[in-house]
Amino acid sequence: MSKLESLIKSLEKAGQRLKEAIKADPTSMNKDATIQRFEFTFELAWKTIQEYVRDQGFDCKSPKNCIREGGRLELIDNVESWFEFLDNRNLIAHCYSEELADRIYLKSLKFPQKIDNLLKNL
Repeated sequence: MSKLESLIKSLEKAGQRLKEAIKADPTSMNKDATIQRFEFTFELAWKTIQEYVRDQGFDCKSPKNCIREGGRLELIDNVESWFEFLDNRNLIAHCYSEELADRIYLKSLKFPQKIDNLLKNL
C-alpha cells in the first residue's frame, strides 16, 4: 500500500469517527471529544493533500500551501473555508476557553462534508 493510500484509509476512518462524535449529545465532554477529532481529522486531511500533491510532481510544506495546492488541483472546492478550518485548528491548539471551544465545536460540525468531498476527489 502506498503512503497516499494509507493516508486516505486513515482519513476515511478519522472522518467516520468525527461523524460519530458529532452525533453524540453536545455535552461538555462530547464537545471536547468532537473538537479533538476535528483536530486530528484536519491534520490527516492536509497531510493527505500534501502527499497527493507530491504524487502529482509538485510540493507543499505548510497546511496553508497544501490547501492552496489542493484547491488548484480541484481536490477541495472552497479554499477560504479550509483556511477557516485551519484557523480554528490553530486556535484550539494554542489556547482554550469555553467560548472558543463552543465556536470551534460549531464550525467542526461542517467539516465532515468537506472530508467527504475531499475523499471523493482523491
